[in-house]
Amino acid sequence: MLTTTLEDYRRARNRVYLATLVAFGVLLIGALGYWYIGELHQPGHWELHDCLYMTAITVTTVGFGEVIDVANVAGGREWTMLLLLFGVCANLYVVSSITSFFVEGSFVHLQQFRRHHRKMKDLKDHYIVCGCGSTGARVIEDLLARGESVIAIDLRPAALEQIDDKRLVQLIGDATDDAQLERAGISRAKGVVAALDDDKTNMFVVVSARQSAPRARIVTKAIQPSAISKLRRAGADAVVSPNAIGGMRMAAELVRPGLVRFLDDMVHDRSVNLWIDEATLSEQTSLIGATLGGADLRARTGALIIAIRRPDGALEQVPGPEHRFSGGQTLIAIGTRDQLAALRALAGDTAQLGAPPRR
Repeated sequence: MLTTTLEDYRRARNRVYLATLVAFGVLLIGALGYWYIGELHQPGHWELHDCLYMTAITVTTVGFGEVIDVANVAGGREWTMLLLLFGVCANLYVVSSITSFFVEGSFVHLQQFRRHHRKMKDLKDHYIVCGCGSTGARVIEDLLARGESVIAIDLRPAALEQIDDKRLVQLIGDATDDAQLERAGISRAKGVVAALDDDKTNMFVVVSARQSAPRARIVTKAIQPSAISKLRRAGADAVVSPNAIGGMRMAAELVRPGLVRFLDDMVHDRSVNLWIDEATLSEQTSLIGATLGGADLRARTGALIIAIRRPDGALEQVPGPEHRFSGGQTLIAIGTRDQLAALRALAGDTAQLGAPPRR
């Protein structure tokens, strides 16, 4: 799992670059030093390429014969001894830097990061989850189970390590930083989830995401009830309060345990071939202008329409047969995956039907 930060990759890469620069620097300085000593003795006494060769065999301690007569030129031997000292030190630094780059896994990590970076650049219509705590991790798990592409952003590598799924694209950084959202492809994202542990931080994410992706659907977590309205005004399409939902769930477990168990099995058990999903009517569908009774969707698709949401957000529960379809209405239906897929095709909804989440 890739948890090394971009700074770690850059440091590893820069160590190799610096080691290469040191090696060439020693060769260049050594050659210029020999050439200058030769010039002091007699102009044109030593050729520069001979000085370079002499430097190379000196710092590498190869042991070939001298190509320039350092013994008979003042300062020649002294410069050779100095060059040997610094050359050996430079060699040790170069070898240790390159060895650690490969042995400690920096090279592998760098290759993984590059693949990760290319994958992020190629993603579109994906979801960005900011915060990988208990709430964010569950959101990621469900989205991946539905076959969606997900990029997770968190400052804590340990939080990302807990989500062991190779399909997840991880990005270590501050989700409130616009640069991090840009790296995650916010402008190409289908939706954003702000699941951080602080309402103010979630609000920063919502504002940044809304400015960068006006059409993306943004869902955020609210810790305090007073923050719900503020988060909506900041640009969130939906605000979820885990405390409120948890309380309602506990009450439902007390008074309607059978219904809760049925819904849990339907949502979480992959062996149960029953699902609730939605299909938005396109302007091109043949259903436009037809009535619910006349369209006979139950016979044509097998899906059962349980509610219809109008474009203005109003929800009509258990619509009657006289309901007339119009573009932009969202049909909420229950049925098998094949039945719901048929309903989507008939409605002209190109969104893919998600798979039931795994336990």
